[in-house]
Amino acid sequence: MPKWGLTMEEGTLAKWLIDEGSQIEPGMAIAEVETDKIVNVMEANQSGVLAKQIADEGDVLPVGALIGVITQGDAAESAIADFIANFGSDEEAAPAEESACSAASDDIYCLTMPKWGLTMEEGTLVKWLIDEGTQIELGMSIAEVETDKIVNVLEATHAGILRRKIADEGDELPVGALLGVIADASVSDQAIDAFLAGGATETAAEDASVPAAEEPQAESAAAGQILDGSLPLEGMRAAISKTVTTSWTTIPHYMVTVAIDMGRAEALSSAQKQAGKRVSINDMLIKASALAIGKYPLINAAFSGKNITLHGDVNVAMAIGLEEGVIMPVIRECQKLPVQQIGERSRELVALAKEGKLGSAELSGGTFAISNMGMLGVEDFIAIVPPNLSAILAVGMVKDEPVVRDGQVVAARMMRVTVSADHRVHDGAYAAKFLGELKGILEAPETILA
Repeated sequence: MPKWGLTMEEGTLAKWLIDEGSQIEPGMAIAEVETDKIVNVMEANQSGVLAKQIADEGDVLPVGALIGVITQGDAAESAIADFIANFGSDEEAAPAEESACSAASDDIYCLTMPKWGLTMEEGTLVKWLIDEGTQIELGMSIAEVETDKIVNVLEATHAGILRRKIADEGDELPVGALLGVIADASVSDQAIDAFLAGGATETAAEDASVPAAEEPQAESAAAGQILDGSLPLEGMRAAISKTVTTSWTTIPHYMVTVAIDMGRAEALSSAQKQAGKRVSINDMLIKASALAIGKYPLINAAFSGKNITLHGDVNVAMAIGLEEGVIMPVIRECQKLPVQQIGERSRELVALAKEGKLGSAELSGGTFAISNMGMLGVEDFIAIVPPNLSAILAVGMVKDEPVVRDGQVVAARMMRVTVSADHRVHDGAYAAKFLGELKGILEAPETILA
């Protein structure tokens, strides 16, 4: 089982893509492995023959667990059986992807070039997202790293302060190379200097991965039957649990709600459909949010310890509900995209999410988020601000409501939206002004098509 990302501890063998006895070449797709919210393809890093499939589809295994055996040419069954029996008993069987500097001490942590994928050997530090001296929280975006043709976001696996930047933007470095040093404020500069001078390359001993005891499985329920038992917290649900706990306990939330008359927006959507163009209310919401952020850019910012990080592009993370949980792929540069193109990209991401084919590139880099539960009949709700963002917009259903216009009670197509926001970055009055701008755009939606 490979280690994809610094926080990965286990993975699920979703599907074998080749059979026992298949000839393997470097780069060949061998199996699909699910990690947290995405499914990645495991590729061969050597040639040979897949002599034995050890893991079954659906097995949840710790990093470094034996999935299969590749042989060079013919190998006796007894030799393969001996290898399997002795796997993990020597140093060569240990996971190769463990960082040589993953835990320098109890107080000093190394930030290293991660290994994303079996074939990754090096990466380019494209951009630091925080400054030296920034207070780091678990899951915070630290830097952008380019691997092959995509840019991934490196997230923090330890809390502390970024005390040293070792690598410069543009540096091309091998997996495991030191990028920076994270330590608490109690650690002196001299201690960090001494560590860098003598201990930066020492490998820290880590506990061997031990499979957890099996959890009792809940019985399949007949219609109307109430389940009794427990379910293991794993995969996407475990990732969601970790993320929302971090957000709710570390971000001081506040919420502001506004009601918007969507009558003209609905009429515009219908007119576009009749003209052979597809523009949904959700597409309009995304574009209108990007336009409103142009006037209130702190909504698109993020708290970074001693600084507030401003983002030049509006990259909207769009909540998609799946059977397993919620996933938030990102539509990039929404301030530049025409609303029709936003709709096309949105539908592409929904299709990829349902097929389980979203990658880290689609799931990283968000600067603002939208969660729309209007289609579920929800009138209004509050959403939790995701890590590394300062705001998320919760969208309710559009419905007929009585309103007073010119002294007369009339029916209007009203929708309520609530922004949940990080009080460290901005205040309620600022969010109210943002919502006022958003309301104005949606109630006179012709500017969305410009």
